[in-house]
Amino acid sequence: MSLLKVDNLSRYFGGLAAVSKVSFEVPQGGLHGLIGPNGAGKTTVFNLITGIYQPSSGDIRFDGKSIVGLEPYRVTALGIARTFQNIRLFGGLTVLDNVRTAYNCRVQYNLADAVLRTRRFQAEERQLTEQAREFLSVFGLLDRQYELARSLPYGEQRRLEIARALASQPRLLLLDEPAAGMNPAEVRQLMSLIEFIRTRFSVTILLIEHQMGLVMGVCEHITVVDFGQVLARGTPKEIQDNPAVIEAYLGKSVA
Repeated sequence: MSLLKVDNLSRYFGGLAAVSKVSFEVPQGGLHGLIGPNGAGKTTVFNLITGIYQPSSGDIRFDGKSIVGLEPYRVTALGIARTFQNIRLFGGLTVLDNVRTAYNCRVQYNLADAVLRTRRFQAEERQLTEQAREFLSVFGLLDRQYELARSLPYGEQRRLEIARALASQPRLLLLDEPAAGMNPAEVRQLMSLIEFIRTRFSVTILLIEHQMGLVMGVCEHITVVDFGQVLARGTPKEIQDNPAVIEAYLGKSVA
């Protein structure tokens, strides 16, 4: 069964088609890659799925229900979380507080509880803090919990962003170029981390990435987009051997 179904999705900016009739499905528990050259429309697809942009046409169905028209916070509440190509942590907050912010969509206390610091508020805040520390422990960041997020090395900032996304308890995790800026050793660690995340948290993953070794190493199925349109779909082996994909990445003369 498909957890996410993108059907004939298009988005126009003026007369420019950033995405045109893109369709693909991600099965429950799957690890799906969305790849293509720079400017192919991959991040636009993520922005459409998460409600940052609204489609010009087409449909997006999550667990069988259309999510077109929903605000980003409602998409998050349904169970979709994401990371960003350019890390978007709260640099002036501690590592612990960055993860705690992800629980805002799940808290049960109301505004009056927060203002009056009721027992309900205090009990839930203690519980959320412990849960945040558990996430930091899983990602090897517990000993940095009181440091400012901007003080972390690049690779640890990436891990923190993924930890924060997972703390919102998603069923679908969108990773936008998580290996960007990483060295080969960090990329290998990230591959292991992605596999661990899927198993440990029972989460479906949709991945945008330019590091082909990572994509081919972890993804079960891949959709290739170019100039906003689907160019190819298939297994990693099928994509590797597809002449149209090779041409899109390397050009005709090299292909």
